[in-house]
Amino acid sequence: NVITKMNEAYKIMHKKAQIGFGFFCWILFGILLFNVLTKSLFIRSIDTSGFALTAPVSKVKTTILTELTFMGDPVTVGIITIGLMLLLWRRGRATDSVWYGMLQFIGYCLVILIKYSVTRFRPSFRLINVSGYSFPSGHTFSTVIFTFTILALLLPYCKVKWQKVFLEIIGALWIIIIMYSRVYLHAHFTSDVIGAFLLASGWWLLANSQRTVFFHWLQKPVNKV
Repeated sequence: NVITKMNEAYKIMHKKAQIGFGFFCWILFGILLFNVLTKSLFIRSIDTSGFALTAPVSKVKTTILTELTFMGDPVTVGIITIGLMLLLWRRGRATDSVWYGMLQFIGYCLVILIKYSVTRFRPSFRLINVSGYSFPSGHTFSTVIFTFTILALLLPYCKVKWQKVFLEIIGALWIIIIMYSRVYLHAHFTSDVIGAFLLASGWWLLANSQRTVFFHWLQKPVNKV
């Protein structure tokens, strides 16, 4: 009974932490969004610094980052996500299949909604052909959600701490590479990729805090059929 109560208390604390950090990420996103809409000096300073940090431009660097950024394309990530969903489903993990697919695809609908509400134009002097609006970065959002998904699936299998740390570092580096590539290629402003990271992190935390509630709600109509 004591162990059961401790586990229940841990789950409650974990859920509260997810909700707290999730809302914190979205509050920061809201502040960033306000500054983007008002075209504040703060945003201009961040964006200018980002372009300076990714300089200089070279042919080799552009080629490599163009190839890497393709892996973060929402279409590419979407196709890989569908493959992952099918794999999970075949392995008898239908719940995970549905859940992680929903996180990616419903989350990206949120990105599209914000993009077409803010209608921020992309930077000038782009190194690749790209269309659509700039804020927030769809590549970054999709990459963050997919990376978090892979970590959520793999970390439970890690038996020692260094394996978990290693996977987390790889995941963080991949997200940073995609964010860096988008700014370097002038496909996005720095504030676009930061905003997408905050939006995705908040979405991931808040949605996962309600996972049990969602599936409990979903089972009711299913059981009636």
